[in-house]
Amino acid sequence: MSYIISIAILLMVLFFALKPKKKSKIVSLKDVIVPEHWHQILVQNVLFYKKLTKEEQTLFQAKMVRFLEATTIEAIHFELEELDRLLIAASAVIPVFRFPNWHYANLSTVLMYPD
Repeated sequence: MSYIISIAILLMVLFFALKPKKKSKIVSLKDVIVPEHWHQILVQNVLFYKKLTKEEQTLFQAKMVRFLEATTIEAIHFELEELDRLLIAASAVIPVFRFPNWHYANLSTVLMYPD
């Protein structure tokens, strides 16, 4: 009897362990509202962004919004400006830009110090 229970538990564990995970939503501008003035700020300050096509720039901005929605940015002993937030988000997006559904799953807060 314990043999049957052990097999049943093993099958349940395997079922949940091998169950396909839900795919995260693909970031698109349809789902995201991006402030219009971001484009000019990014073109002036982020060479990587400037070299992207228009479609890629749109995706880049959407990924930035996704990052900023999921991550808190805190300034330590100074006032954080919008440019700081945008440059932090751009810096987070650049290394993973070509990975379609990748996001920072374990990053909840970025601390920024004045020095």
